[in-house]
Order: sequence, then structure tokens, then C-alpha cells
Amino acid sequence: MSGEAAEAGRIPTLHVVAESIPQAHFRAMKAVWEQGLAIRTEYDRKDDSGSYIDPPSRDARVLIEVKDPFAQPRYAPLSFCEIGTYIAEVMGIKDHLVLPMDKLKEARTGELSAQEWPYTYHQRLFAHPDVTGATVDQLALAVERIARTPYSRRAIATTSVPNVDPFLKEDVPCLREMQLRCPEDEEGNLVLNMNTVWRSRDLYKAWPDNVIGITFLQRVLADEIAEKSGRNVRVGSYADFCFSLHIYGQDFSAVGGDAERGLQSFFDTFDEETYLARSLESESAKEMLVLPQLKNLLTDRQREQWRFPPESIAILERLINDLEQGRLTA
Repeated sequence: MSGEAAEAGRIPTLHVVAESIPQAHFRAMKAVWEQGLAIRTEYDRKDDSGSYIDPPSRDARVLIEVKDPFAQPRYAPLSFCEIGTYIAEVMGIKDHLVLPMDKLKEARTGELSAQEWPYTYHQRLFAHPDVTGATVDQLALAVERIARTPYSRRAIATTSVPNVDPFLKEDVPCLREMQLRCPEDEEGNLVLNMNTVWRSRDLYKAWPDNVIGITFLQRVLADEIAEKSGRNVRVGSYADFCFSLHIYGQDFSAVGGDAERGLQSFFDTFDEETYLARSLESESAKEMLVLPQLKNLLTDRQREQWRFPPESIAILERLINDLEQGRLTA
């Protein structure tokens, strides 16, 4: 990376390659900070006079490749969600909250409230809705295609629902597409590479948690391909391309910066080695975060809050058991 700032009116296109998720996060933040375009967002705060409180964000189109998403340490030190809960959501425990298609059509008239769920990523990938009310399990079809023809480029799924999404006021899916590709290694084993495309992404607060959840699903899909194909399958690289990968101006101070210097104070304090040293390995994250948060979802209070149906409880219990028995890596 050259470190040169973006020229006015042009959104730069950047490429980041890293060995692990935390390393990719650090390198991407540094690249977007140094070369991203300063641009306003729809979330920038204003004072009573209408003047902006927050500085402009830094924004770029970015392709990020993580060579091994399960390389250790796997968990970046910056996290803004309960990662165990998020993994469970990616695996489908909240799909029951998604509105049916006849209700989603009300988005055209602006009648959906902010408390209603128009989608989850899992629902859009595994039960993609049609205007007729029918659904398609896109990833089941993708797994079958890869198991039958490992070199296929057609194992792809979309989250987009054009009859609904353009009418949503705020909660438009950020994840847009997912592709599975499965070349062979030198020993003839299959290697599941995953590609994703994103409309928009909060690099500072969302990217690491997103990638942890999505690559956990990558591990599960690799096991499903192995079962269907009768071949050894291991997890390969993960890559995502974001049309808008950004750091919000309001977050500059949160990482030791200010309106004038932005994230530069953060990079004056943390280099890549220090950032990796503060990251967590999978086993530690499993015991400290993932398993306690999954088990908390099974408490009476959480069951009542989320109205979990039996299918969601079964997903949670299977996740906990597979993690405790070592069948899955956090």
C-alpha cells in the first residue's frame, strides 16, 4: 500500500491479503484510513444548528483475502457483539423472527417498523423468499452442486430480494452474494474456498465479527460437502469484496483519534504485531465467549425474549455439543 490519500471524487479500490482474520482486519483498517475517500454518510450526527458533529468517514472498495480463516489467533481484539450469539444467528436461530412475504410487501408503503425483522442472512441463504411465498434453499443446492462437480463456478447464493429490498428504509442486507469453490490440493483432497460480496460494511465495528460468523458457516458447509461427496474436504481461503468498506468519523475518537488526526493516533499506538498479540485463539474464545453466550441463549429469560421455537433450540443444543466435543472449531 502506498499510503496516498484518495483523490477527490474517486472511490479507491484496494486489495488486502493476510494470513489470518486479525491480520486482515489490521491491514484493512490501515489501508482504508490511509487511502480511503473522505465522504459523508447517512449516519453522521448533527447539532441543533444542523452542523455536522462527526468528521467524514473513510471509504473504499476493498477486496480482502484471508488465506486461512482458522489460523490462530482467530479473533481480533475489536468486537462489538456477543460473538457466540452472532454465530448462532448466522446458523439460523432467529429465522423465525423474519416477516412473511405478505407482510414484507408492506415495505413498499413504508409501514414496517424498526423493530420488525425483514431478513436474516441465514434465512435469505437457506430459505430465500419468493413473492409467491415459496422458498429456495440455495446453499443446499450449492453444496449438492459442489459435491457432484467440485470445480463448478455455479455454486452461488444471493440474499437479494428485489421486490422487497429497494423499499426498505434502513435495514437493507449488507451481505449480497456467497460463492463456494472447491479445487483440489496436491493430495487430491477438496479445499472449500468461500467468496462473498457486500453492499456496505463497517470495517471498524462489524468486519471481524461478520467474518468469524461467515467462516464458521464455511466450516459447516465443508463438512456437508465431505458427507455428500465421500471425499476429504478442508476449509480453504476466505475472500470478501465490499463496495463500501468504511470507518465512520464518529468512531475516530473511540480508537484514540480525534476529528483532526482520526485513526492516526491508533496506528501510532498499535502496530500489526501488537494487534495480533491482543487477539484471541479459538480455544480461548470458545471457553470465554462462544460457549457461555450460546448457553445463555438457552436460559428461560432468553427463550422468552426471543420466542425460540423447537427448531432454534435444536440448533443451539447441537452447536454447543459439537463445540464441546471438538467436532467444530470456534
